[in-house]
Amino acid sequence: MKEVSVELAVMTARQRSLEVLVVRRPGNTWSLPGAPAGDTRGVLDAALQTLTDQTGIREIWLEQLFSFDRDGGRAVAIGHLALIAADRHPLTPGRDVVEVRWFALGDLPQLSPDHCDVIEYAHQRLRAKTAYAPIAVQLLPELFTLSDLQGVYEAVLGTTLDTRNFRRDLLSAGVVAPAGQLRARGPGRPAQLYRSVDGSFAVDARERRIIGRLANRATSPE
Repeated sequence: MKEVSVELAVMTARQRSLEVLVVRRPGNTWSLPGAPAGDTRGVLDAALQTLTDQTGIREIWLEQLFSFDRDGGRAVAIGHLALIAADRHPLTPGRDVVEVRWFALGDLPQLSPDHCDVIEYAHQRLRAKTAYAPIAVQLLPELFTLSDLQGVYEAVLGTTLDTRNFRRDLLSAGVVAPAGQLRARGPGRPAQLYRSVDGSFAVDARERRIIGRLANRATSPE
């Protein structure tokens, strides 16, 4: 029987950059959070427990990605994707972990080719999800500006969106609502804060239309 392990690509978006959570192990080796799945629990439970044990992050939603061959096909790793708001989850290195740190997707430390493959697959899945499911709120605090939200989509899609069109489409879709608060940042005009309607983005027809338009604009030639 093949040995089964779990490997986790945990992502966030900050300052219009997509970031990946990486752990540093003894010997100055960087890797994705991961560990053998064991025989007494399901793969999802093993992934959640591994994430908590190694990084301190708990009670998040994980999506299973793919099964990757390891050790020349003698083992298999089940990749998982998680989208979180970094500010909501303090990081605590676990046993056998020296450091837990966010790295920009384009500026990762040296990782094994296997873990680079998991990250690439996770990024592709994340970009594909924007075509059918609003995901940005998972990467933001409870209250955010429309500029924050636009920055997340630009980070995920890897392109710049037209601000006027983005805000018009988003507000007409009715998926965010004013929070009745302002954020003062620098000498400029304070920005209106918003929250997602009902506290979360449910996947429904109006949201699929707005995100589909964003994705199409991002991938269509000028």
